[in-house]
Amino acid sequence: MTPTPVLEFGRYLGTPLQRVEVAGLVLTESTYAPGVRLPSHGHRHAGFRLTLEGGFTDVVEGRARECAARSVAFQAPGLEHAQRIRNVRTRTFNIDFSEASWRSRSALAAGLDPRVDLTSVRLATLAARVYQEFRRADDVAALAIEGLTLELLAEAVRASAPARGSGPPAWLGRVRELLDAVRGPPPTLADLAREAGVSPLRLGRTFRQVYRCSPAEYLRRSRLERASRALRETQRPLGDIALDAGYCDQSHLTREFRRRLHLTPAEYRRLAGRASGSTR
Repeated sequence: MTPTPVLEFGRYLGTPLQRVEVAGLVLTESTYAPGVRLPSHGHRHAGFRLTLEGGFTDVVEGRARECAARSVAFQAPGLEHAQRIRNVRTRTFNIDFSEASWRSRSALAAGLDPRVDLTSVRLATLAARVYQEFRRADDVAALAIEGLTLELLAEAVRASAPARGSGPPAWLGRVRELLDAVRGPPPTLADLAREAGVSPLRLGRTFRQVYRCSPAEYLRRSRLERASRALRETQRPLGDIALDAGYCDQSHLTREFRRRLHLTPAEYRRLAGRASGSTR
């Protein structure tokens, strides 16, 4: 079987527009044609990616996530992924760390998890400021980029860390179990609060603090994860997968995949198969 290609320092599958090396970093702006599918590949070095415009679906270890404009993602060394660019022109800005610069920050970087979605507004703002300095390119830009990149790394570690505290209350775990078990019509917030023995207001506030989403969004993600796992691990019919995951029918499954991932279930199955094919 052909090994998955691993791209070297600051190299990407798109068309490079500009590339700058500074302070142990490579900064690259690239463009991608609408609708292109990028085969499974990895990157030898760690880094961050800011989507400047357009967007794409990124499949990492079989898990698909939508990378929209102004979103930021962490790229772990050697992690394999495949991508499908949306049907619009897409530009990305990548910040790659050399092995030496990444090693010098290993104590801090150890807290980063590439599977966690980085949704911090401050993170996107910092990445955009690095890009502005990259384009400005005056005699102070190198100093600014080095400082901003350290802030970016620190904020990413904060954004991917679990919520602090003595741990979620036991009733919240029960609510999560109830949502994971939903296969028919969703419960109301009042139903969940009644089961948990708390008010709907407290349930909603605590759920968001711990899981960083609402119960409704968690249920959508849970359904999507169940369906995605079945699509990449089995060859079962789409209608059966839809019902087992909690969707009303195959059409409901397809609508959700198109809305959240910009892929049909069949396209996701093919893309996920290519992304994991080298490890099977």
